[in-house]
Amino acid sequence: MKKNIVFLTLLLLTKMVFSQAYNGLQKMNGVSQKVYFSASAGERARKILDNVAKAEIYFEKKLKVHPDYTLLVLSPSDWKIYAHPNAIYGIPHYLQDGRLVVASENNDFWKRNTPPVDKLPEAQVRKLRATYLDKNGQVNLTDFFDLLAVHELGHAFQKAAGMLGQRNWLSELLCNVMLHTFIAEKNPRLIPSLTVFPQVTVAGFPLERLKYTSLEDFEIYYNDIAQKNPDNYGWYQCRFHVVAGQIYDSGGLAAMNNLWGALLSHKQKLSDLELINLLKTAHPALDQAIANWKK
Repeated sequence: MKKNIVFLTLLLLTKMVFSQAYNGLQKMNGVSQKVYFSASAGERARKILDNVAKAEIYFEKKLKVHPDYTLLVLSPSDWKIYAHPNAIYGIPHYLQDGRLVVASENNDFWKRNTPPVDKLPEAQVRKLRATYLDKNGQVNLTDFFDLLAVHELGHAFQKAAGMLGQRNWLSELLCNVMLHTFIAEKNPRLIPSLTVFPQVTVAGFPLERLKYTSLEDFEIYYNDIAQKNPDNYGWYQCRFHVVAGQIYDSGGLAAMNNLWGALLSHKQKLSDLELINLLKTAHPALDQAIANWKK
């Protein structure tokens, strides 16, 4: 059976629907959302839920869709039980049975993706330190990865709306447009946490380490990139974050609304030319962002 999974948005579609009990986790009480978390992860779970719950209300109002999901905030040991079996610890993902899975603690995957400050221009080092410095004086990407729960919520909204995924890269980009729009509109103080790491990564990632770089590659080799080339996949996601910011800066809330409406209105797969024309019609910022991908 062929399975797909969302890594940092990576939506892996699976024909198998898991029936999952969460007896080994603690249930968050006093909230309308379904939230389960590992022991000692209650504070982190509430921090993550704060943005997810606000984003849910925001998107429901804008998009007129109500998603069904269960937020899981997991320790490494619980991750092995309740997350997708192919997802390494720390990679947020959404599964088609409604599980929205995020890590409860800093981890090797996040640390490995932290740009090396000793090899960066001083201006970028200052940005990283100003944004992500923890109490131990280290650059810590926890605040960035916590926001990705809202990205995964975007996949839940796409599923609830019955949206046809025209392209893998476009489904991912839409989630990032949703995430960036929500933060910019409702919690702009978090814009640095959302944008600095992707911007620094895109500017300084060694291109010789990338096997794939084009949107066509992402579409054709989607599973290979996600499962066998995690650093390459992370680079793509950072690019999607940067592009989402450009789309919002050019088109504002209208860009998200128009992209959502345009994709929702097409129930059959579009050709490449038809898709380009759709993006042009939806909003000039969308077409321009895609056109600039190779620049």
